[in-house]
Amino acid sequence: MSQHPLPVGARVRHYGQQWPAARSGTATIVAVDGPWPDGTYEYDVLTTQDFSRRPGPDNPETRQTRWASYSTIPTEK
Repeated sequence: MSQHPLPVGARVRHYGQQWPAARSGTATIVAVDGPWPDGTYEYDVLTTQDFSRRPGPDNPETRQTRWASYSTIPTEK
C-alpha cells in the first residue's frame, strides 16, 4: 500500500486504470483533504474527460474530481 498523503503536484492513477500506459499517471493532485477519522485522505485531481483513455492532446486533463486515497496510486518511477 502507498504512503499517504501524497503531495500536491504528484502524478497518480486510479486503481481502476490498469493498462500499462496508466503507470505513468493519468491525473495530477491539486489538493489534499484529511486525514478522516478512518485514516483515509481525499485528493482533488485534475484528470481527463474520458477516464478510460490515456491523457494526450485529444484527451487533456481538464476535469477536476475527487479520489479516495485507497483508490489513488502514485506513478511508478
